Amino acid sequence: MSKSNVILTIPEPSRFELVERPFPKASSGYVIVKNESAAVCLEGSRIWTRHEFETFESGAQSDYPDGLGHESVGTVEYAPPGSNLREGDRVIIFQGDWCGQCHTCRNGLSPTYCDANLHPKHGQTRVAMAGIQDITGSESGGWAMAQYRIAPEVHCYRIPDSLDFKYAQAANCSVGVGWSNQELMNVKAGDTVLVAGIGFIAMGHIISALHRNATVIALIRNPYRKSILEKMGVEHFIDPNAEDWHEQVNALTYEGQGVDHSVECSGVPFYQEKCMKATRLYGTVNFSGHTPGARLDFSPLDAITHPGHTLLGQHDVRARDREGLVRCLMDPEVQKMVDAMVTHVFPISKAGEAFDVQVSKKCGKIFLRPQELSA
Repeated sequence: MSKSNVILTIPEPSRFELVERPFPKASSGYVIVKNESAAVCLEGSRIWTRHEFETFESGAQSDYPDGLGHESVGTVEYAPPGSNLREGDRVIIFQGDWCGQCHTCRNGLSPTYCDANLHPKHGQTRVAMAGIQDITGSESGGWAMAQYRIAPEVHCYRIPDSLDFKYAQAANCSVGVGWSNQELMNVKAGDTVLVAGIGFIAMGHIISALHRNATVIALIRNPYRKSILEKMGVEHFIDPNAEDWHEQVNALTYEGQGVDHSVECSGVPFYQEKCMKATRLYGTVNFSGHTPGARLDFSPLDAITHPGHTLLGQHDVRARDREGLVRCLMDPEVQKMVDAMVTHVFPISKAGEAFDVQVSKKCGKIFLRPQELSA
């Protein structure tokens, strides 16, 4: 009897189905991975509630009703002849495709931006995993919320048996995003980092900053998530609605000059403006948040040139940062913080409950178990 692949679909708001599809195919350069864990990113807040998919200016989409999730870890189920991976290898899958020739690939940057993602069927725009099924001739497996997933071999990072999948799963849209962005920012011991827009991306930034022995200040209103940060070891909390929030931030910095780095993780102007205001002269302002349609109105002269600010940000994890990221995730102190961050784990058969919890915001990071098809 031939294998099949069960995938998660959201055919309409607030309803999911587990659908059986043909088993994926793996052409040269791709492997098939048995997903052991898949993390919830924005599927609950966007797709589950509003059936709102990530759409680019070209009209192309990066997710679909039957194409959900981009964060997963697992074991290699099949590797074609000549592959550097073997069946049974434990891997982290980093989203995106691979051509090996574009600026992104040649410089070890985020594979989301590889030119191989410019697939004609998907509007010639960078859409991460969309197109991988077409390239391999598969009818399933392009995304993470499924039993099996197709992935470019070069984006499957082999991990040791000593690294539990729970911690490896944090390598994408939580600790991974924080780690890679802070490599760009050059966050180091003794620095002060302001983090705003507290969700799982912000928690990943906080874990990375604390691992680097930086001081973290959190702008936060959500009491549930504040309790998570307290478990991580964050000591400084400021209500962003307080009239003197800026004075409170400055009081925690060297000579009241402002923070060395600020990180905005919601993608909304309310927090973006505060991050720019709170950052010292010649400090860095990182935008890791993503809210479709949000626009920030500011004067480049006042916000960048006069204060000497460096504004930067990126999606995902640069390929060049993976080795350091995995070493970080193997640190027992980091693992304690990940334990605090991961508040819920559901079988994929209870995906609706997982999405409802995410919408409630009474959670940290949520994981699904794709092999658990029944409660």
